[in-house]
Amino acid sequence: MQGYIAIKGTRNGLLLTLEPETPFSELLKALSDRLAEAPGFFRGASLAVDTSRRLLRGSERTQLENLLANYQMSVTSLEQITVVRKDAETEVPSSPALAPGTPVSTGNLDETVQDQRDLREIADTLFLRRTIRSGQAIHHTSNIIVVGDVNPGAEIVAGGDIIVWGVLRGMVHAGYPNNESACVCALHLTPVQLRIAHLLSRPPEGTDVQPRPEVAAIRNGRIVVETWVNGHPPRK
Repeated sequence: MQGYIAIKGTRNGLLLTLEPETPFSELLKALSDRLAEAPGFFRGASLAVDTSRRLLRGSERTQLENLLANYQMSVTSLEQITVVRKDAETEVPSSPALAPGTPVSTGNLDETVQDQRDLREIADTLFLRRTIRSGQAIHHTSNIIVVGDVNPGAEIVAGGDIIVWGVLRGMVHAGYPNNESACVCALHLTPVQLRIAHLLSRPPEGTDVQPRPEVAAIRNGRIVVETWVNGHPPRK
């Protein structure tokens, strides 16, 4: 049923697209099921509704807002959808079709598949060019990149990696809920609390660490902090 809806991450929040031919009651049920699967991701997020394929009646928008209110989510005005849609859509090129009997190089095929996965991952990544301040919460189902600081009292939850091109001093949870290949990178990594998948780590108390780029990742069942070499996250 969740094929009736699509949720994409944008720099302004989440974008919801509704299948135009499906009854609204079924769409609402599909959205409810999707939110219930990962409530921590969606709680507190802002969501825009793409009306380019389907317009919402007043009663339908009210039902949608009531559902989202259960997760402390807000609906942006529908007039902003065209702006959000441009940010959300990134075309991923498809592989060229091969004629029957054409020999295929396994190595090249593996590289092509990996390249397409990388492109999809980039398309789903949420980019934020601002400081995340105390009281603000950013939740996203894929990677999050922040060009700015993450202040104490701020919260970031991502299904993939969290990369902060600045000082990270808030609470972060990468790989939510169980993606152990995720990592957290920052130019200065001093979070109040750091989680990756199901593991929790806190910085040691009473230490005066010289600021340097660092990356936190899971190694042998525990979170390990290493020097962030060349500004690139570790290979998964």
